[in-house]
Amino acid sequence: MGALSESTHVSLDNPADAAADAFVSVSRSGSQEQGHVLEEISSILAELNRESEASQAEAELLSQARSNFLDSFKRMCVDVARPAMQAVADQLKAAGGDGLVEEYPGGQARVSTPRLTLWMSLKAAIAGAPRPDRHPYLQLDADVEHHTVRLSEGDMWQGGGGGHSGSAGTWNVEEITPDIVLDEALGIIRRAAQLSSKT
Repeated sequence: MGALSESTHVSLDNPADAAADAFVSVSRSGSQEQGHVLEEISSILAELNRESEASQAEAELLSQARSNFLDSFKRMCVDVARPAMQAVADQLKAAGGDGLVEEYPGGQARVSTPRLTLWMSLKAAIAGAPRPDRHPYLQLDADVEHHTVRLSEGDMWQGGGGGHSGSAGTWNVEEITPDIVLDEALGIIRRAAQLSSKT
């Protein structure tokens, strides 16, 4: 009877030990799997953070490049283009015509980026707001996307047909000199005068 009790004790204890071992094994396996899941979550978030930081850094570089370009454009207008345009305007006035230099800082509904325009009249004063279909003009616009200067010009005089008005190419900021501005303005005046003599 005593042996049976011992045997019964063993048969009762062994399943419990096996179950405990199995629980430990499952717990270890579950802990490892849980660890992998948590590591992957951390890895995903870390990658998102790296992408966000890289995107922010790129945006800051683009913003700085845009700011640098706008500063260069404004300095060019002040030091180079505007004085040359004003010299043309003054000469036109002295010779019986007229000239007007307009500058826009940008950020407006009508003019979104900085712009500098020389309006010209071959005869008499410019009456009212100048118009590209009636007044020769030379215009410089800051292209903030491509970091270039858009050149627009028109040689139409008092509605005379056959002239050009619109885009005329692009310049780099550092390429613009007083002589280039003067030469462009002179070319426009020549064409406008020729068109005027034919009408």
